Amino acid sequence: MPTDTEADTLELPPVPAFGRGRPRWAAQRIHPRRISVGHLKLYGRLRGWARAEHHPARGKTIAARAAGLAFGALMAWRTANEQPRLLALAASAYAVAAWRAGRPVPPTVEELQRRFLLGVQELIGDRPGIHLRELYDELQARPAAAHLDDTRLRALLVHCQVPIHKSLRIGETTGRSGIKAADIEALLSPPETKEQPCPDGTPAKPALTAPGGP
Repeated sequence: MPTDTEADTLELPPVPAFGRGRPRWAAQRIHPRRISVGHLKLYGRLRGWARAEHHPARGKTIAARAAGLAFGALMAWRTANEQPRLLALAASAYAVAAWRAGRPVPPTVEELQRRFLLGVQELIGDRPGIHLRELYDELQARPAAAHLDDTRLRALLVHCQVPIHKSLRIGETTGRSGIKAADIEALLSPPETKEQPCPDGTPAKPALTAPGGP
């Protein structure tokens, strides 16, 4: 069975979900930051539930839910005064719930490609483009892409559908292959929608077009 020789080159640099710096210090910050992220998610859900934005009877629903929250807060305050141990148990349960809600979601392939394109766009800056040799050196100088050689970086550019121009002039340097900033911007821009006319007179349906034109 033939194998694809380029299969192992189409890989994206690893993107850590939490933590910076040395691994041991980053590992110690994973759980507190995960609880913090989970707390923000739970708070957002509670806020959305209390605001009842998409409810048909929003006014009455907001009043009823606000009354329910006030009653729950009153009962929690009374319970905390009478049974302080229950408050500690409730805080522990909420911490566990926040930790579960803050579980990091692995990024999709599309998200990893977008992060890579954003990194290339940052390296280009205000210039019209960047030569491949400079791009390879800049990427390989970073820990996330230090394990990728020139062949794999080029395969990554092809995998992300980045056009490579054989001769690109940047400043006084010309005759070198590179990529244009306009191509990266086109790949990062959302696809446009165009109306397709129907010959039978039915309403037109929007059609998605690739970035940079049909």
